[in-house]
Amino acid sequence: MIDMVLRLAKILLLAMLAVLFVGILNGSPRQVDFSVLQEELQGAMDLSGMKQADAQLLRRLYGLNGGELKSWVLWTAEDNMAVEELLLAECASTEQAELVRQAAEKRVDTQKQSFEGYGPEQVQQLNDSVIQVEDTYVLFAVTDQAREVKDVFLKALYPGILP
Repeated sequence: MIDMVLRLAKILLLAMLAVLFVGILNGSPRQVDFSVLQEELQGAMDLSGMKQADAQLLRRLYGLNGGELKSWVLWTAEDNMAVEELLLAECASTEQAELVRQAAEKRVDTQKQSFEGYGPEQVQQLNDSVIQVEDTYVLFAVTDQAREVKDVFLKALYPGILP
């Protein structure tokens, strides 16, 4: 009798864990105040030697119209020999987020072509860059702190789920 109760408890516990795991995997990020998310990410990245870009530069570098995005911020390196960038975008739809992701990938490819052959450090930074899409939020970070920036991004969108 006790064995049967323990077996049933184990099965029930496994079922609850499975439901929790599937919920986490399929969970949507919470809606966050974009300015708070922006501040958290900017705090996780060294922005010295960088400047905040305008809509014209967003269009030139990424082919994106800032007016069509719900919210966005772009930081670029002041030095032409540096590749550090931070793009954070909140899009109107997941389809638009996919377009922003594609634009970021194209930007990485373009930068790699520009620095290939004479800028091995820059190419390595580009190889280590992060492009992360979570629902309608897109993060693109080219920095030595890319992984830390990504962690801050995910923790802000999924509070209580990620350590």
